[in-house]
Order: sequence, then C-alpha cells, then structure tokens
Amino acid sequence: MNKIRILPQGLRNRIAAGEVIERPASVVKELIENSIDAQAKRVEILIEGGGKRLIVVSDDGIGIPSDELHLAVEPHATSKIESEEDLFNIRTRGFRGEALASIASVSRLRITSQTEGEAVGRSIYMEGGRLLEDTPSPHRGTTVEVKDLFFNTPARRKFLKSDRTEIRHIIDTVTETALSEYNRGFRLSVNNTETLHCPQAGNLRERLLQVYGEEFISGLHLIELPHLQAFFSREDNFRINRSHQYIFINGRPIRDASLRHAVYSAYERILPHDRHPIFFLFLQVPPSSVDFNVHPAKREVRFSDKEGVYRMVRDSLREVLLPSSHEHVKPLTPTTSTAIKTGAGVFGDYQKDPPSAPPSMIEEPVSGYGHIEHIYLGDVFLAYSDGEGLTLLDHHAAHERVIYEKLLKGMDIGRAEFLFPRQITLSPSDYTTIIQNIPTLEAVGFSVEDFGSNSVLVRSIPAFVSEDALQGILEDLAESIRDISANSPVEELRKRLAMTIACHRSVRGKKRLTGDELRALLEDMEKLDDPEHCPHGRPTRLRIGIDELKRMFKRT
Repeated sequence: MNKIRILPQGLRNRIAAGEVIERPASVVKELIENSIDAQAKRVEILIEGGGKRLIVVSDDGIGIPSDELHLAVEPHATSKIESEEDLFNIRTRGFRGEALASIASVSRLRITSQTEGEAVGRSIYMEGGRLLEDTPSPHRGTTVEVKDLFFNTPARRKFLKSDRTEIRHIIDTVTETALSEYNRGFRLSVNNTETLHCPQAGNLRERLLQVYGEEFISGLHLIELPHLQAFFSREDNFRINRSHQYIFINGRPIRDASLRHAVYSAYERILPHDRHPIFFLFLQVPPSSVDFNVHPAKREVRFSDKEGVYRMVRDSLREVLLPSSHEHVKPLTPTTSTAIKTGAGVFGDYQKDPPSAPPSMIEEPVSGYGHIEHIYLGDVFLAYSDGEGLTLLDHHAAHERVIYEKLLKGMDIGRAEFLFPRQITLSPSDYTTIIQNIPTLEAVGFSVEDFGSNSVLVRSIPAFVSEDALQGILEDLAESIRDISANSPVEELRKRLAMTIACHRSVRGKKRLTGDELRALLEDMEKLDDPEHCPHGRPTRLRIGIDELKRMFKRT
C-alpha cells in the first residue's frame, strides 16, 4: 500500500500551475494584470510561436525592488493583500500570489525590473522553477520574458492547439483587458507584426472606437449611470452568435450567466429567437460587495446582492429599449452610406425595398404559379391557397433556404461592386481571421483586401447582401470560421459560411412581399433539394389540405 507523503514544492507548483496557467493566453493575462497593478501607463506584448516559444510583456510601471525580486516568484507571495479581511476588499487585479510561481515552474523565465529610486535594477533567470541567474541590470519598469512554455510538462504542451488558435486566444485576452483599461496604452505584436495598438484613451467610447471602429459603435446604444456604463445593440443590430459580449466588474473581465441573462431579458419581445445582442457592461460596485476569490483564474464572482445587480442591469437596458427617451441615453454617431453599383443578382427579384405605403393585406392573383392570392399574418408569415388547401409560409425561412442552397451549389449569385471600396475596421481577432481566409471568402462572393491596422477593404459583395449589414456579416463570418475545427473538411466550412450569409440577408422583419416577389420565391423553392426546412432545420411552410380542413370543421 502506498504511503501518504507531502509532495515536493516543485511538484506542488506544477500542479498549481495547471489551474492558473492553462495556455499561453493565461500567461499573457496574468502578466498584463501585474502591469496594471504596477500602475503602468504603457504595456507592450510580444508573441512568437503562438506564445509557446516566446512571450514578452514590458511595462513602465513602478517596478519591483531588487531585494524583493526573488520573492516575487515564490508561491503565495504578493504585495497586494496582507490579511484575510483584504480578500473581501479586493481593489487590484491580482491578489493570490500564484501567477509568477506557476509560470516559473513550467517555463524558462527571466524577470528584469527596476524601481524609480534605484540606481540599478535586477534580473533573475529560472528554468522549471529553479533559480539559475541573479544579476544587476539597468532597466526601467518591468520586463517578463517567458520561453518554451510547458517545456518540462510535455503532456500539457501536447494539448495546446495550433499556433493560429493560441494566437487568437492571446489577441482576445489583450483586447478584453484593453477595453476596460482605457487610460493605459497597449501594443501587441505577433511574429514581429503589430496586431493591436491602442494608445491611451480619454474614455470608454474612445477605446471602443480604437478597437472596433466608428461603424461598429454607431450600431450601439450608450447608457451612463452612477454604477453602470453600457454599450449595447440597437434594436436592428444583432448577431448570429455571442461574440462581442463583455462584462466587467470594477474593470475586471468576468463571466456571469446571471448578468448575461439580465441583458437578454431586457431584449424580451425585441430579440429574434436566432439572434444575439452585442453588449459591453462596465459595472462599478463596492469591493466589499463582490467576491473575486472563487477560482484561481478570477473569472467567476459572487455578489452579496445578486438579485439587485441583476435588476439594475435588466431595468437600465430595458428603459432604453422601450420607445421613450431618457436623459442618460446618448446617441452614438450615425452610419454613413457609400454609393454602390448593383449587379444582376438572383435574389433581387424579391429583395426590394418596401414600398412607402403599406401593401394591401390581400394581393392580386399571381400569374405563372397558378391562381394565388395571399394574406399576411403579422410581418413574417403569409397564407396562400392553390385551391386544394391552405399553406402558411415563413418567408424569412424560405428565402434563407434559397440563398443557402444557391451558395452551396456554386450558382452565379451575382456581385455588387462598390464605386469606392468600403473600409471596415474589425476587432483584432476578427481581422486576423478574415485576413487568413480571404480565398475562402472570395469563393462565396466577398472581395476583401488587407488594409492594415485591423482594417480591410471590401471591393465587392454578393448582390443580395445589404451594404448596411457589411460590418456585422464580416464579424459573423469570422466567428463562423473560428467555430469550425482546423481539421474539418472544406465542405463543412462552406456550409457554415453559406448558412451565415443566408441568415444575414434573407427577407426580414417588416418587409412584405409583393405578388411578383412571392411568385419568384415560390418558383425558386420548387428547385430546392429541401424546400421544407431552413438551413437550421426549422420548417419553411405548413400545409393544411382540404380533407383536414373538413375534419377541423367537422364536415366529414
């Protein structure tokens, strides 16, 4: 029988590192948080080899005193708390004293630092948690260099993803931190290429503008309250996935299902069932009312008044989304439109702008597809009869299916060329994904060029895609590409992109089809492989035959 024994300190550190350091992005997160706690105004991050080969984080903060540098890499050594009571009054990003010790135990680590009052700083070098060098070194601020992450834990290294995937996680981590820390500058370079540059900003809106661009934030509401500043989707600006949803408590990014539910609850009866809002919530609460010490990653929190925070978020957003104005609501910059030259598109026949006056509820009989009259039930469903029964049609779902199959079959979808190329600014993560997949996007009708600084030039788009939806559809396409495994077949990626594009540009909302448009839609449906279901599997139409109607009215 094995004896119970106390594990050696080095082994304990490696086990602890498994909770704190999951991947290269975890290292970047912990080091940036240390820079923030050191009152840095500028933070620079350098990445090579997906962060597995090299991570360097430099800042101009207050530095670590030379005689304390060796303590910084000891487990549970920190300058941020002193007593148990401090755990319930956390005002810094870090406080557990685990990060540097965990990083040092699974990498080759060098830390160089100098405080303002010191004539010379100090540099230490460690491998696998063992101190190998300790030398004087002139410096300013602090630089942490992490090489060969998980070199001594090959099982952990084996489970890391491709460099491309790890880089995306790093970009997301830096972007997320930069959003709330707008009064600090951030620069991220990946393989000697600048990927993100955010100079110090004056406010949150300016920081969002740096990261996402004017067109993105013009589609958001802004609300400013004593304990909440929020940017969230306008009533016509939703996405097909949950990307661009952020929650910050006292500047710290967190994940909280309850607060996310509060946002969705505010959009009740506004949000389509297959859409998601964009939101950035920045909450300020007394440190004593929130517990960050739930998990080593510090992502989960507990509120002393969970219900109160939930209601505050839900009700604040709901007031703005109601058809009334409030003093604390500030309009954001409206979007501008670029002239567009439209090519002959196969979906243009029933994708026209709605008429200035509402169409009649009952249209004239349609020729070419038999004698058809139709009537609208709300803005999405219509009913028509071919003389042998009643058909209820979801024109959005039907149109979505038509676009989806035509894209998959490689049919001539037509292109719309811009007279002047549209410049679109994307988040660093979306930009990287789009640039890496330009040939794939070309195959589904998007002509995109790299314009640098997280911007792309769009020269043409599928003829049925609205220019106004361009920003959103590029973001959703990027997310769809990321959702597909790198090892997935090319056909699976084409299906996902086709579904994304079709979902964006199918007939929506209060657009009502004219008789000619309905006829074109029905004729296209007859050519489909599966006209009865949208790409998501929902029915496009329901049919009630004469015999069933007779039974319903008890005439049989």
